[in-house]
Formats: sequence, structure tokens, C-alpha cells
Amino acid sequence: MTKSTTRVAADLETFTQTEITAKDVVAKAGRKNLIINGGFDVWQRGVTGSQANQAAYISADRWLTYIDISSTVYLSKVAFALGQTDVEGNPESYAKFDWLGTGSTALKVIEQRVENVIPVSGAPITLSFYARTEQADDVEIRFIQDNGVGGSAQVSITGGTVDCTTSWKKFTKTITLPSLAGKTVNAGSYLKVGFWSQGTLNSHLELANVQLELGSVATDFEHRSYGEELALCQRYYQRVTGKFTSQGTRWVGEYFGSYYMPVTMRSAPAFLGSRPAMLKAFGAGASLDSTAVVAGEAGISSIELQMTGGSVGTSAFLRFGASTDWFSLDAEL
Repeated sequence: MTKSTTRVAADLETFTQTEITAKDVVAKAGRKNLIINGGFDVWQRGVTGSQANQAAYISADRWLTYIDISSTVYLSKVAFALGQTDVEGNPESYAKFDWLGTGSTALKVIEQRVENVIPVSGAPITLSFYARTEQADDVEIRFIQDNGVGGSAQVSITGGTVDCTTSWKKFTKTITLPSLAGKTVNAGSYLKVGFWSQGTLNSHLELANVQLELGSVATDFEHRSYGEELALCQRYYQRVTGKFTSQGTRWVGEYFGSYYMPVTMRSAPAFLGSRPAMLKAFGAGASLDSTAVVAGEAGISSIELQMTGGSVGTSAFLRFGASTDWFSLDAEL
């Protein structure tokens, strides 16, 4: 053995477990957070929303809320004060999950559904986040393996509870998810990552910097640009507003236009428009309002807009009728 080889071998023998773990953490840097919009920067549906007695996506992208009684929960975007030091990494905003006027026996849930249960099965995963509550409530962390439409039954795994206070605090939870050996996994599978509360009347939960990563070590929160985070969200939901226009062709009493998605969606989306007269047709020196707009055909990369309401020629430009008009495409899990 040469002197240099002996030196390398001696150096390797001096590595400690702490050093090995540190090297593993460095290797994980980049594209590690399985949670989308964990920094609560993207709010295509609006910066506040509410719903009662159902599960629904109401405001923050990729975050679903639920309440189990006939009452109301709210999810709102709140800006951090510039220069704050309570939550590391200089995040710009956090989410306020509020159950104003709801009794303490009601179950309130905010969760994210991480697409594809296969990569996160049979291995340790680590959840880290900042949280605080208005009245020092306990919050349960729960994971659910959903094996898709027609797949094996759901499996629920508790991550225990965290004791939230009225001050921001960082929490970490590491669990090992069950193996999928012998199970059937079909399309649409996902891992639910949920924050469950039966908190005090008129209390609320606030969350920031939510991260889920493979392995048993919680690393620093992964910051992605707004554009990158928005594109990740648009796989599941897109909201079109502002100066929308499409060339329309008239056929059998209706105009047909197209919208091409900037991001390929998870599945053919559900279409929703702001109102029946959301589009106007402009052509042959005249304009008219739509009486109905539907998606005649919807794929994962484009949809066909089908407008009824009259005629201004064989071809026309289709535009929003008012500055407040919009349509959305929903392919959420």
C-alpha cells in the first residue's frame, strides 16, 4: 500500500456518524420538498376563502380544508413583517386556518395530498413545519395512504400530536410508512399529510414553511421561486384571469375557441366559469355577450371553449366580457 493510499484509508477511518449524516444532508439539497406551496406563496383562488361542512380547496393552492359539522372554516394569507426572526428563512407569508364560532368538539382539518403513494412507502419520511395557535391548542399530525381508485383500502398512520403555543415554534415528525407489498395501487393514489384539530372555540391554527422529505433528517426549508411553485400548482389547478383572448370559429350556431395550458395537468380538468356571460365575441364590426360557455372538449394540455349567444360572423375573437371574469380548470386529487 502506498503512502497516499494509506493516508486516504486513515482519513476514512476518522469519519464519525455525525459527519456521515451531515454529508447525507448536503446530498439531499434541492428538489427535496414533496409538499407543494409549503411556503403559502401561491393563492390562485384568492387570498382568503371559507367553506362549511365539507372538504374543499378554498384558497391556498394544494391545501384542502375540512370541518365535520355545519359550521364554517376560513383559510387566509397573512404577510410576515419584514425582518421578523421567529420563522427562519425570511418567508413572505403564512396561512391562517380559522374556525371562528366553531365549538371545540368539531374536527377541523387542513391537509395536502401528495401525488403517487409509491415513492413514499416502506421508508422513513420527515415532516417539518412552523406552527402556532391562538389559544395554545394541541394539533394531531396524521398521514393516510390512499391507493387510488379501486386500489387497496386506505391506511391511516398517526404522527402523534404537537403542543402548539401562541408563539411560533418549529416541529419535526419522522415516521416510517407501511410497505405496499401485497397491495394494489391504481391511478390517483396519494399520501395525505394532515393537521387535525379539535381546538378551542374561536381559536385558529397558523402554519408556515411546511416540508415533507424522504429520510429521517429534517433539513432547512427548500425555497423555490414563485414561478416554479406556481407551475407545480398548475398541474392541479389553473385559474385564467385578465386579458384572455382566443380566436373563435362559428359552427352550427356556436363559437369554438381554444385555451392551451402553460403546464400539463394531472388529468382532464373540470371547467368552471365566473358567469354565463363571461365571454364576448368580437367580429364583423359588432360584439355580443355569451349566454353560456362550456368546455366542449378537455384534455391535459388544452381545452375547447364552446360559446353560445348569437352571431357576429363566421369568425370572431373571444374575450372576457368584464375585468372580473375568469375560468378555472381543476384536476385536484
